[in-house]
Amino acid sequence: MKKVRVNFMILVILVLLVLLGLGVFLSRRNSQFIPVNTYLQKESQRKFSEIVPFRLLSDENRNVIPVIALTAFLSTPEMVNKYREYIANGIKVIGYTSYKTFPKPISDGTVDHQTLNDKFEYTKEIKNWVSCFKNPKEYTFTDYNNLLEMSESDFVDAKENSTPKKYDFIYSCLHDNKDSCPLTGWNAINRNFDLALKCFPIMVNEFNLKILVVGRLNCGLEEKYPKNIEVVGMLPYNDFQERLKQSRYLFVPNIYDASPRVITEALSKDIPVFMNRAIICGTKYINDETGELFTDQYDIKYHLNRFLKRTMHPINWWKRNYSREKSGTRFRNYLLQCYPEIPELKKAKQVYFH
Repeated sequence: MKKVRVNFMILVILVLLVLLGLGVFLSRRNSQFIPVNTYLQKESQRKFSEIVPFRLLSDENRNVIPVIALTAFLSTPEMVNKYREYIANGIKVIGYTSYKTFPKPISDGTVDHQTLNDKFEYTKEIKNWVSCFKNPKEYTFTDYNNLLEMSESDFVDAKENSTPKKYDFIYSCLHDNKDSCPLTGWNAINRNFDLALKCFPIMVNEFNLKILVVGRLNCGLEEKYPKNIEVVGMLPYNDFQERLKQSRYLFVPNIYDASPRVITEALSKDIPVFMNRAIICGTKYINDETGELFTDQYDIKYHLNRFLKRTMHPINWWKRNYSREKSGTRFRNYLLQCYPEIPELKKAKQVYFH
């Protein structure tokens, strides 16, 4: 009788173990579980547009690591499900501020699919963030969040530039309608075209500056300022870089821009920057060696006078403070501090967007 009882207990234990194993299997299957390395390899083969707003990360040898950056809003249920899928498959998710006021809801008036009705609590869901904001707490961050002050625009190498200058300033603001020139379009608001229009008369009439405007066709600028303003349409990346090198300075009246890369593309080519002090990310790059900050059409004359009288070589400051390797090393060290258990981060020297 005692032997039967023991055998019965053993049978019960075996059944419980089988049920537990079945439960784990079903749980993993329902969450689309795939081994981390296999899952990452699969993700790395997808097109960039297929995983936006997520960005894969890799080391200096292009080995993908099990950390993914969320760089903008989860604007559809499918994106939220993808976020949950990454976590279920053992992938760490960090936040990365590179799109307007994200993670704070957008309120700049642009027609955008990221609306004020977004209920996802980004800074509560995600602890670790790379943030470009001067005052992070204004953008929903709290003491719970572990922040690295860094911008996507930090990852640029200096490039010597001896290109002859054709323009005094270059300003980039792509069109919102190829047949008209609205002031309320996505690009017009993001690049603050309204303020640019208020500044151009001062820059042209009082300083006689030659300005290249990239993207704003059909706005009447060339007709109004035929001797001073040239307008071209959207340019391929390499063509834009050539036009940038032909310019003495970069004009950035933008406000709702999270540190646009054109700023550091200019500085790293030894091109000083004239920037709106209200830009949400990017003023960290501006000092006596690199450029000047202004506010609007009312103080531009004073600051433009100061700016144009100075001799600046921002490439020297850039070399001392930034490069792809320096920023990649900072990023890797931060991620290793966040996730010391990840072996791929221990092996890496730098980390970049894949």
